[in-house]
Amino acid sequence: MPKPRNCTGFRCGLEMRSIPLALTGIAFLAAGCGDAPDPAPAAPPWRAVLDPALEAGAAAGLPELAEARILECAELMEAAAVPGRLGTAAHRNLEEWPVLERAAALLAILEDRDSAPVLRRDACSWLENFGAPAAVPRLVLRLKYEKDWVANVGLARALLAQGSGAGLEALANILRAEDSTVEDARFLAGQALALLPEGTGWTRASAGDFPADFAHLLRVQGIWSAERRLHGGDGVEQDVLADPGLRTEVWRMAARLRSQALRPVDDARFVLARMRAGVIGPLTELAYDRDVYVREAALQTLAWIGYACGRWARRTAFDWVGWFARALDVPVSRMRALEALGGSGLPEVAAPALHWLAAGGPDAATAAADALLRSATPDAFVLDAVAARLAAGGLAPEAAYSLLWMQRLPAAGEPLPAPPAAPPGLATDERARRDRWASERALRPQ
Repeated sequence: MPKPRNCTGFRCGLEMRSIPLALTGIAFLAAGCGDAPDPAPAAPPWRAVLDPALEAGAAAGLPELAEARILECAELMEAAAVPGRLGTAAHRNLEEWPVLERAAALLAILEDRDSAPVLRRDACSWLENFGAPAAVPRLVLRLKYEKDWVANVGLARALLAQGSGAGLEALANILRAEDSTVEDARFLAGQALALLPEGTGWTRASAGDFPADFAHLLRVQGIWSAERRLHGGDGVEQDVLADPGLRTEVWRMAARLRSQALRPVDDARFVLARMRAGVIGPLTELAYDRDVYVREAALQTLAWIGYACGRWARRTAFDWVGWFARALDVPVSRMRALEALGGSGLPEVAAPALHWLAAGGPDAATAAADALLRSATPDAFVLDAVAARLAAGGLAPEAAYSLLWMQRLPAAGEPLPAPPAAPPGLATDERARRDRWASERALRPQ
């Protein structure tokens, strides 16, 4: 991934005190409702990102298989389940298949809506024991559509075998279920707890202590949500997409972002937002792709990933604010770039957010206010600027509510107060989203 260019000014997260104090009063009123014009519009920074990546990895991904080969795989799985010589021979035969070809066939069986539940469950088991990193994106996508609870446990186990916690939520939901029709799935989900990582700070109870094991699952799920990685107590894990097959499948999933139809885009965002942290690097590159749909969806996905992006940036010494500087320069991408910046939880995001709170149009100002709520440290300088912007008026109700929350944020260690009064016109779901952001601030990366 290319390194961010060196740049100057607010775009690289300059010291907060270098933002002119004229952010108050008349300067806010002068900003008006439209975006401030760029003094010398530069050429858009877009470049070819997705297509070269797809071309470079074309030979490394999962192969497309003929229907006959997929059927052969299904028949071998069925035969392998039969005790005796026939089953042993079928099992050995399927074990000897090329790794990526076998993974592709098993995924095709999983994705076939006409496959019998028992066949999908067996496919999950094979992918757990004989899978490949390249299968992970499509395994994650299967979580979105699989209706069989037992198969969902199998998906979670297959993902854990590849170091992915994308199925932890499914395990937790199944174990919480009180429906008697899912007892088999609950039993298997309980067995899956033994697959969770152990180590200093991750200690789990001995086998058979379900309450302690379930508490361990919730701890691991929380760390996965915050970091998008699984690791032992030393915190060491390779974030990069080192496996060429997995890297190719990530780019192939990202190619769905340029679809005109909504479902492929939703599927890609669902998967990419739940991948290990290594996917954040490609998404930052896609923020500059020539295709506007790819750029928009990549930035939105980074915002959804949230604080895990900030922790990834800290671990990799990635200049999060500097990387998105040129995207902020272009009005068409400014709002989404501010969303991606704010989602990271990094305090240095406050500098560009305050700038566009003053200089941006309604959409940019709202995104900037939200970025402040998700990331900024409420020191005196920030709070003075927030108060001045609220006094100037002209904000959308969403932006005003985020700034009102900024004014109510407690000091470190103190409980969160009741939400502020909602401005007129604020939708209930928009209010709830900002209430959630305020409650999550304690999880921001340091």
